[in-house]
Amino acid sequence: MNQRAIPTKRATVQPNDLVVGKPVPYDIEDAYGHLLLRRGSILRSREQLERLLQIGRTPYHVAAGREDTGGISRRRELALAAFRNPFDLIYQISRALQETFKWVGEDNERFLRRLDHLASRIGDLVERDADAAIGAAHLDEAFAYSIRHPIRQAVLCDVVGSQLGIPDSERRSIVLAALSANIGMLETQDRLAQQTTPLDANQRRDLEEHPIRSVERLSAAGVEDTTWIQVVAQHHERLDGSGYPNGLRKDQICRGARLLSLADTYLAMISNRVYRPATAVREALLELMDQSGEIYDRDILSGLIQTIGIYPAGSFVALDSGERGVVIHRGHRGANPVVAVLIKANGQPTARPLYRDTSQTDMPSVASLEPTHQLTQRFQLASLWGYDS
Repeated sequence: MNQRAIPTKRATVQPNDLVVGKPVPYDIEDAYGHLLLRRGSILRSREQLERLLQIGRTPYHVAAGREDTGGISRRRELALAAFRNPFDLIYQISRALQETFKWVGEDNERFLRRLDHLASRIGDLVERDADAAIGAAHLDEAFAYSIRHPIRQAVLCDVVGSQLGIPDSERRSIVLAALSANIGMLETQDRLAQQTTPLDANQRRDLEEHPIRSVERLSAAGVEDTTWIQVVAQHHERLDGSGYPNGLRKDQICRGARLLSLADTYLAMISNRVYRPATAVREALLELMDQSGEIYDRDILSGLIQTIGIYPAGSFVALDSGERGVVIHRGHRGANPVVAVLIKANGQPTARPLYRDTSQTDMPSVASLEPTHQLTQRFQLASLWGYDS
C-alpha cells in the first residue's frame, strides 16, 4: 500500500540499506526533497555511499513505514559522529567551499557537484539544529570573509525561507545562490573587507558589476536553474530602485533575491570589519525596520525577526540577575531564550557555562542585548550548545 501520510520528518538513510555495487532500495532525497539517487540505481563507490549517509533522506511514504525501526541511532554512530557537533560541520563546509571555489572554470562539473553537495549539507544542518546554525552565523569567525559570509547567508536564507513557507525546491535554489552570489568577485572580496579607505571609482565599478560576472561564471559552468541564476543576478537590487546592476524596483525583484539581499545586509552589519566594529543585533534590526517597505521587503523582514527572535541564537545578553552570556536557544517566539551564562553577577567569569532558561518562572529574565563579549572566545562554541568539542 502506498502510504502518503506525511510524518513530521523523513527518516534518515540507514547504513544496512546501502551496499556498494548494489541497487538502492528506494529513492534517496536531501533535506529539501531534492532527488539524490533514484530507486534501482547502482551505488558506484564508497565515497558516494558516505555522501548519501551524510545527507540522505527517505521519501515520506518510506519514512511513514519506518517510524518504529530505530535505525537512526546506528546511522548516527557509524556515519554522522561529526554531526553531534554542528560547529565542526560548519568548519567542514567552510573548508569544502574554499576548495570548491578553486574548481570554477577549471573543472566545472566537479565545481557544480561539490556545490550541490554543500547545499544539501547546509539543509541537513539547519533541519537538525537551527539554533546552532544561527549561532554559528552570528559567532563563527574561523574563515576569511569570502568563505564565512556566503555560508552564513545560506544558513539564514534557509531558516528564514522555511519560516516564510518558501517551497523546498525554491529554498534550495536560494541556498545555492547564497553560496555563489559573490563568485564574480572572489579575488577582491577579502581585500575589500580589510580595506580601511573608501572605495575608489574602479573598485566601485567592480563591486556593482559583480552580480553580472557571477551570473556569467555560473552560466559558463553549466548552471541551468533559472531561480538560482535570477537570485544571483538580483541580490543587490533594492525595492526603491537604488540597487545594482539594473536598478530594478519592487516586484521586478524576485522573492529569493529579496531574501538574500536582506540576509546579506543584516550579516554584514553584525560582522566586525577592520574599519568599524560590528553593529549590535538590536540596532541592526532597528535600522532595517526603518527601511522596511522602502528598501527591504517588509514581509521578509518580519520573517527574519520571527525566525531569529528578539534575542537571536549567538547574541550576547545581560540578565536581570546581573549575569551575562550567550543565547543558545531562541525559546518560544524568541522572547524567552536559553542563555549560557559566561559572566557571573559579581563580574567574574564562570569556570564553565551556567544555563538559564528564561521561560521558567524561577529563572532570571533578559534585561538587554549587548555587544558580544571577548570572553566568548575562551569557550568552544560547541560546548556552549552542549555538543562534544
